[in-house]
Amino acid sequence: MSDGNLTTPTTNGTASAENSGHSPASSGLSLDTLKPRMAFTGRVTRVELGGVFVDIGVGVDGFLHISQIVSDKPVLRVADIFRPNDKVQVYVLRVNTKNKRIDLTMHKPPTYDWSNLEVGTKLSGVRVVSIESFGVFVDFDGPKHGLIPFNLMPKGTRPKVGDCIDDVWVVEVDESKRRIGLTMIEPPALPWEKIKKGNRYVGKVTRVERNVAYVDIGAEREGLVRLASLNVAYADMHTFVTEGEEVNVRVLKVDPHKRQIDLTLEGVKAEDYALSSGPDEHLSPFAVALQRAQRLKRAQMAAATSQAAQKATPQDELLERALQQMQKKDN
Repeated sequence: MSDGNLTTPTTNGTASAENSGHSPASSGLSLDTLKPRMAFTGRVTRVELGGVFVDIGVGVDGFLHISQIVSDKPVLRVADIFRPNDKVQVYVLRVNTKNKRIDLTMHKPPTYDWSNLEVGTKLSGVRVVSIESFGVFVDFDGPKHGLIPFNLMPKGTRPKVGDCIDDVWVVEVDESKRRIGLTMIEPPALPWEKIKKGNRYVGKVTRVERNVAYVDIGAEREGLVRLASLNVAYADMHTFVTEGEEVNVRVLKVDPHKRQIDLTLEGVKAEDYALSSGPDEHLSPFAVALQRAQRLKRAQMAAATSQAAQKATPQDELLERALQQMQKKDN
């Protein structure tokens, strides 16, 4: 994503009058490399009634129309403003490589344009210019004013016209509808629009249950790694991950409307966790460890049951005998 600064594409940062006599090859510039919004310090080569021609060091003079001239007084005659060899700060307005035509302007382009404004862009120092019933419009030096709805402001916040807001974030950019949506509430690092099936992320396990693990990948909601997604039987999710661990995951399904992300762990092979490693029924290393853990768990449960029996009170024994007698009568 662009940082929004204007590009000055020369070897030393400025296409000045001093290097305008250089050939395009020596300056590293050409007509094909020009893009709108590029900034240059050029040299006036010819003055016409409708504007001036300016050498910006690309081998083809650009044309600065009278309507694109910026002056502190009304421009009635171009010759009153410029003479040959005058220096002038200009910006590329349009480039027609086929006709070898470059249109220039002295009006500094906005910091942000539709081409470098993306969802998630952080804008600083925006100014409130108008207030509507549904939100406020702010000037951020872009192609048009952006809208901050009231429901995307911190609770109790109501800016006034002229107020400066430190930081806002872009949540919508639609050039066809000429609409730019902003928020004062910092969005997640990973917006829903960028989460796609098959995407891979490094996430942090925040919680582990028997059949599911919750993984933070920077989205609004944690993603779910379900045990079923690993295609491994007779296992527990604790076998694969622990809380606080960083893991590699892949998106299986994303549903922005339900705010749900289904993930799976990368690098888990079902055959490594099979109870049998082949037709000879030799147990795999995991199966051996699993059986050992199961035996230990049964032993612990048996010991706990035995201890509970030893701690039984006389009342418990009387109750047990009474239940046995009732069962005999029923039989």
